[in-house]
Amino acid sequence: EAERLDRYIQNLLDMTRLGHGGLKLARDWVAPADIVGSALNRLRVVLAPLRVQTDVPAQLPLLFVHAALIEQALINVLENAARFSPAQGRLELQVSVNDQQLRFAVSDQGPGIPVAEREKIFDMFYTAARGDRGGQGTGLGLAICQGMIGAHGGQILVGEGIDGQGTCITLCLPLPQQPEAESETP
Repeated sequence: EAERLDRYIQNLLDMTRLGHGGLKLARDWVAPADIVGSALNRLRVVLAPLRVQTDVPAQLPLLFVHAALIEQALINVLENAARFSPAQGRLELQVSVNDQQLRFAVSDQGPGIPVAEREKIFDMFYTAARGDRGGQGTGLGLAICQGMIGAHGGQILVGEGIDGQGTCITLCLPLPQQPEAESETP
């Protein structure tokens, strides 16, 4: 509960910074696998009742981002997926590269989001209260995600989940020119 409350307060602070233009991006080069590992570690209790499958290729390009913000956006998406998933349901996290973008796709087996509501889920305080596990949220998580990803020049896509059931939320971030490998000179 303390970790959930801490994430809630962090979300409120981030939303305030986003709304007032006070969110400063402290960008650095980071491996996508590090962001995934940290997010999964922070949510290990929340994700414990689910069957979590990850697909994070070893040779992914680096991101030039504010790592803590991207991690928080991924945590918000994973936490939503866990909230709407049935006990022992599958949750998939796949990282891929497509069209000069790096994509974090989180798919669940929850009730899904009707096409007509998919744009509304990014509105502040909007919650999709469906199923016996829904309606517990504040309606800030995805609004914050959209602000954080948008501040990095990215976008969020919403689609069908696992085997046409549930939801897939994809965080898309632009891939910059990769840094030069440092050569070791004697």
